[in-house]
Amino acid sequence: MTTLRRTCGMTVALALSAAACSAPSGAAEPSASPAWTTRTVARTDLVSTTTASGEIGHGATADVAARVAGTVTWLAPVGTTVATGQPVLAIDARPVVRLPGTVPAWRDLGPSSPDGVDVRQLEQALADLGHTAGLDLTVDADWTSVTTAAVRRWQTSLGVAATGTVRLGDVLFTAEDVRVGEHLADLGALVEPGAPVLSVGAPRRLVTVALRTSQAALAPVGAAASLTVPDGTSTDGTVTATTVVTVDEQPRLQVTIAPTGSLLDGLAEGTPVEVGLDQTVATDVLVVPVTALVALADGGYGLQKVLPDGTSRYVTVTTGAFAGTSVEVSGDDVAAGDEVVVSP
Repeated sequence: MTTLRRTCGMTVALALSAAACSAPSGAAEPSASPAWTTRTVARTDLVSTTTASGEIGHGATADVAARVAGTVTWLAPVGTTVATGQPVLAIDARPVVRLPGTVPAWRDLGPSSPDGVDVRQLEQALADLGHTAGLDLTVDADWTSVTTAAVRRWQTSLGVAATGTVRLGDVLFTAEDVRVGEHLADLGALVEPGAPVLSVGAPRRLVTVALRTSQAALAPVGAAASLTVPDGTSTDGTVTATTVVTVDEQPRLQVTIAPTGSLLDGLAEGTPVEVGLDQTVATDVLVVPVTALVALADGGYGLQKVLPDGTSRYVTVTTGAFAGTSVEVSGDDVAAGDEVVVSP
């Protein structure tokens, strides 16, 4: 706690002589080799940083459910990454293949299918996997005989019956590669449509941190964050997702942050990370350290401003937003570039 003293009708966080207290308010103080510590008034954005404890993981997971009834005959191992064209599980020895797409599969696909985004997603995936070479396929929402031919090629490569149609449950569309987080059904289990079989998440290292739901403004998707690991090394990150979860019977905001670079790659899951979340509380304002403020005896605040001749005088300011050790100030007698005294 700062020790305050009274001088010239003001209470200040700075030692002044009794002689100085006899000077009229606002008068310049003589410079007799003053041992002042000063800071420069800056015009900038005032940013508040909130720190919280997070940990390294792979972010939120999603369950993959069976779309057809049958027996679970294969599961991708926990911790493995399933890339485009690879199976994530199999039911009755029929693989469920991961393909890129943002719209989930919801129907059987074939020559009689109406146009749709799922047709486009499938055609694009088959083209990316090389199954349309020489077929002159146009990637669009329309299923054509060329689409059927490409599907047959793909099915042959998988070792399944080349029917030229794709039944619901043959494909898992996801926006990116997935990492298997947990098996939710055992090999040999008999499952019904809708039964969860395994969970998947992001393959890359992420940081998750739980905040109070009232702190949602600190972490909108796209916001910047700082990440500091136990050895003190830091990197930047970006908030990629938020979701409300229940922790100890209380709602919490789970924030997922993707790091910039590879700092987290060699660290174990569960490694603690200090997360810093910045929030701009004032834009293009004058900012000084809180320790520069002088509490006036009759209320309000001032600054001890250093003059060009080395003396100083007190000027009245109005305070605005506070953030950490800085504060927004305004007043007729303070400007960017001024030097002000701060308490030691």
